[in-house]
Formats: sequence, C-alpha cells, structure tokens
Amino acid sequence: MSVTDVFMLVVRWLHVISAVAWVGGSIFYLLVLRPASRRSPGATTLLGDATANEFRALVDTCVIVLIVTGGVLTFHRLESASVGAAYVSVLAAKVALAVVMFAIAWRRRRPRRSPMPLEEPEPATGRLARVSRALSGYNLVAILGVLVFLLADLLAALYEIAISS
Repeated sequence: MSVTDVFMLVVRWLHVISAVAWVGGSIFYLLVLRPASRRSPGATTLLGDATANEFRALVDTCVIVLIVTGGVLTFHRLESASVGAAYVSVLAAKVALAVVMFAIAWRRRRPRRSPMPLEEPEPATGRLARVSRALSGYNLVAILGVLVFLLADLLAALYEIAISS
C-alpha cells in the first residue's frame, strides 16, 4: 500500500464514521430517546437538554469532517478516468441530499428570532399536518441520511463496475 492509499483509507474511514455517528444518532433519537421522553414527561427534561447539547456538538464535528473528507473523496474519484455519467449523477444526488441535511442541522442550531406569540397556536391535526411533521426536522435528517447511505453503496458498486471494465 502506498502512502496515498493509506491516506485515502483514513479519509474514507473518517467519512464513514462521521456519517454513522450522525445518522445513527438521529435514528436513536427518533426511535428510542424521543419516545422514552414522551412516556415520562418532566422527568427527563434535564437529561434531554444535556443530551441535545452533546449531540449538537457531535453533529457539528461530523458535519465538518463530512465536508472535508467528502471533498477529498469526490476529487479523488472524479480524477479517475473510469467514472462515467451514472457515477457523477448519483454523486450529485448524494451531495445534494447531504447539503439539505447540513442546512437542516444549521437551521436547527441557530436560535429562532421570531417574537414569542401571546398564545400557543393549536397544532394542526389533519393527515397532511401529520405527514408534514413526520417529514421535517430530525425525522427528515434521518430519512435523508439513510438515503445517502444507499447512494454511497450505489456509488461503490458503480465504481467497482467501472474499474473492472
């Protein structure tokens, strides 16, 4: 193995570990932590706040690592003559979904600047409102993260096919 091969292995490993930490943490939050905190309201407020702060720091680190390593991996693969239009298209879709995830994470971490309403608005209860809530925020990050993993596997398969041809 050359020095470049070792470097790329480390970059790929950091990229995957960061993605797993963020997406896996999001899935844990949605499927374990949030339901548990809903079953015992009030008892987990301090733990929930501390968990959210720690997870936010993890996500911030993961986003930085993903951007840096993703750039290195993208340029490394695109400089290869064996990647074709299908590879570039899937890569573009993966990057676009990742950018949406980064935007959601960034939006969630900034304090909201809207004035506090005098009365709490009634939450929408229709089917469309439930679907909208299910496909927003952290739920959307987890869904997109799973799709990004699928696209990463597709990219690996396309690359292997390209280099074996």
